[in-house]
Amino acid sequence: MSIQQDEFFAAFQALEAKRESHRNLMAQIAAGEPYDRQALKRELEELDVLYKVFQEKAKPFVH
Repeated sequence: MSIQQDEFFAAFQALEAKRESHRNLMAQIAAGEPYDRQALKRELEELDVLYKVFQEKAKPFVH
């Protein structure tokens, strides 16, 4: 694989790992468990950053 492919897959894996963590947190919140609003905000910000990195790494493969 090329370095671009490696970076693309690494970005995808990082995004997917954070999304899984977020899904677990959302399930806990939906179940009525208490949560820290600041932690949720940080989690959403991290997801946003990881998604932007993924989009950037995907550009060579979609354009």
